[in-house]
Amino acid sequence: MACRNFSKASGKAARGNCAASQGQFLTKTRIPRESAKTTEHMTKPRIPQQNPLAVVDEQARNASPFQEKWTPGFDEPRLIPQNAAASTMLDLGRSLVIDSETAYLLGLVTPEVDHGHTFDVPHVTVPAADTVELDPMAILRANSSVVRAGARILVAQVAPAEVRDGIQVMFHQDALLRSVDPAPFALVADGADATTSPHPTHDALFNWTNCPSYAFRTKITRADRRSIGGDGLRAAIMIGVLKGLGELADNLVLQAILAATPAAFSLGAASARFAKFDELRALVGAAGTGAVVGQDGVLRANGIMAELTAAATQTVIGRFTRTAVAIRPELAVHAHRINNNGDTEISVFCNAQAVVSTPTDFWVAA
Repeated sequence: MACRNFSKASGKAARGNCAASQGQFLTKTRIPRESAKTTEHMTKPRIPQQNPLAVVDEQARNASPFQEKWTPGFDEPRLIPQNAAASTMLDLGRSLVIDSETAYLLGLVTPEVDHGHTFDVPHVTVPAADTVELDPMAILRANSSVVRAGARILVAQVAPAEVRDGIQVMFHQDALLRSVDPAPFALVADGADATTSPHPTHDALFNWTNCPSYAFRTKITRADRRSIGGDGLRAAIMIGVLKGLGELADNLVLQAILAATPAAFSLGAASARFAKFDELRALVGAAGTGAVVGQDGVLRANGIMAELTAAATQTVIGRFTRTAVAIRPELAVHAHRINNNGDTEISVFCNAQAVVSTPTDFWVAA
């Protein structure tokens, strides 16, 4: 299936890639211009980024608590208090650079016979004592049960900036997740008209600019920095943030599914929704309803291949290929020094929302 981005002004469609065979992801960018242009950042390689959390933490620790304001006619400046803070962005589309020793301590790489390291996510080999590059999206996906069950992560593309007569043109992006069912063919008698049927599609509309905000906040004290492992603490927190995005994806999708009050699962109900057995997946919540580990060591719920999740209490069964999580590509990272000891507060903000095209494709285990 094709994925397409549309420009209202040009009326032309540019082909793209679609992540799953069960549906389409379509975006419409309303920009008052004559033609759509491909931006440089979409064609050039992305430069790896240093740990943004470590960058802002260091800047906040060394920031001045005041700024000097010089007034004409005075020999001394006026000192104006200001917050000792710093901010930057984490780009999910750029690899994250950390040293290989820290990556090993975090369990992200393992030593090999050739004295190198091999990634768990993603799978690459690097020599010892070198830095390693982690893919933020790969860590997110690896730590999301709904993604492993078939859900997609939709990352908003940065819309091209357009400046006319020195004024930047404003825009907004509408998008949808579309799932397609088989078209219902019916017998037609000679001389009779064919029965009119509704479209065999299910659309979930959303807007990138309306994605809700979610935040994580923690504190790094002077004692934390001086303790064993303190030099790798900021890298560990950064990895925890990326793993937390995967857990956030689970929470958003499962909450959206359960909000529709799905019925009890049965193979007949799944069959009526054109589901194939091998595309069904189950996520077992904290109650463990219907979960059984077979003699082959495989976890199943009501006979459906399953995985554990902490994002729900109930066990959800369905076609997760018809769900997605829309997320903005950049996360805001802030650091604030809170005292003279150098203790800092770290805050990370992201914008994401669940998109479910067919809630009727999900059930709960009895």
